[in-house]
Amino acid sequence: MKKQESPRPHLQGNVGGNMMREDRYYVQRLTEQVFLVRERLSPSGGPDPNDRHVRSFDNHRDAYLYASSVNEIQRKLDEQYGHWAQHAIGER
Repeated sequence: MKKQESPRPHLQGNVGGNMMREDRYYVQRLTEQVFLVRERLSPSGGPDPNDRHVRSFDNHRDAYLYASSVNEIQRKLDEQYGHWAQHAIGER
């Protein structure tokens, strides 16, 4: 089983050590040098093995910056179209 990276407080909503449910995109550390940005499939659930793989990175900084960026885009889409109605990243 692969370890889920803890969210960075300055990059993602973090309350008492728990990631706020509004962040759809998160970083999963796959190996020492491979980090995946994944899309949470359930608005109320935590990370799941069936969550969609969005993009891979070879360093954690780029992965967290990307996840933070798409989560910001997602928040704007949610405000405009309704929560979870649109995807910040197109379907593959």
